[in-house]
Amino acid sequence: MARLAVELPNLVEAVSTAEEFGKPDTVLTLCRALWPLQLKAGHHEALLPALRIGTAVADEQVPGSRESGALHAQLAHTLGELQLWDEAGAQAAAAARDEREAGHTRGLASAVEFLGLLRLRQWRFQDAYDCFDEAYAVLARIGPGEDGEADVPRARALLERHRGRALRGLGRPGEAQTHVERALAFFRANSEAYNTARALTDLSEVLLAREEPDAALPLIDEAIRILSEENADQHVEHLRRLRDRCSGPRQE
Repeated sequence: MARLAVELPNLVEAVSTAEEFGKPDTVLTLCRALWPLQLKAGHHEALLPALRIGTAVADEQVPGSRESGALHAQLAHTLGELQLWDEAGAQAAAAARDEREAGHTRGLASAVEFLGLLRLRQWRFQDAYDCFDEAYAVLARIGPGEDGEADVPRARALLERHRGRALRGLGRPGEAQTHVERALAFFRANSEAYNTARALTDLSEVLLAREEPDAALPLIDEAIRILSEENADQHVEHLRRLRDRCSGPRQE
């Protein structure tokens, strides 16, 4: 992650150069490699030009493919973080279109999940919850032995986490806590450090909503430790703000 962040300007320039010199495979490979940086560290304004190039190349070279669907989802994520809602929604819809054309059920569920995450960012909590329910139903269409089956438990855990976030926004913290704790148990059991920390963050927010800062504080500290090791800077900043809500008034 640290090396990706340092090389970010070069990677963005490399995407532009590869497109200029007619190297679509290089464009697509580089853009897909940017996903961890988007997810954990942000840098969305810097990444946006490269992702726009990547989706344009994908639409031209590999339309209706899994790769195109994934790149549209990446662009939707960054546009959402930049609060460019209309374009982000259009890109999420393009991701769903491509995954559906590719017959990639797991990818279609992810695209619907992305749309739900956009609705969360817009505080449209019921719409978000409905998207997560729809994504859950899409996952249920993956049968034994079919492509994507192995990833279904993890995908469901992610949706449980997001359901909890939507329920917290709907003012239902008890139900929210149940969903987030299910997700947290899965990620701990599978040693997924990043997602464990993100679920800890969600649980701490639920506890703060329930006016339980003493219970939230150790979760926040654990999440800060994990995400600092992951170089997930944007999430650490958010956690430090949450920590201030827990401990600031007590420092007397």
